Amino acid sequence: MLPVFDEIGNNFGPFDLTLIEIGAYHKNLDDIHVGPIQAIDVHLSLRGKILLPIHWGTFNIGIHAWTDPVERMIETATKKSVYFVVPMPGQPVSNDNPPELNKWWL
Repeated sequence: MLPVFDEIGNNFGPFDLTLIEIGAYHKNLDDIHVGPIQAIDVHLSLRGKILLPIHWGTFNIGIHAWTDPVERMIETATKKSVYFVVPMPGQPVSNDNPPELNKWWL
C-alpha cells in the first residue's frame, strides 16, 4: 500500500477507529478508490484498532454486486484478524461498545 499510510500510522497512530472506503472498486479506479481488500492493508498501516468500512452500498456505480465490497472486506479482515464493525446506516458506533456483526444487507 502507499507508504503515506505507514507514515501516518507511525507518526500519529494507533487510531481507535479508522473509516476507510471500500466501494466502487475496479482495477481502472485504483488511483481514486481503495477497495475492500486494500482497505485492510490501509487500516493495518494506520495501526487502527477497529475498521469501519464506508462509501459502499450507497450508489450503484461500481462494476460489482451491491454487497460485494462488504463481503470481500469481511473475508479479508477475518483472514488477517482485523477487528471491524459494519453498522446499519444511522446506527451509532462506540469504541467502548461496538455493534456486533449483523449482516443487515442480506
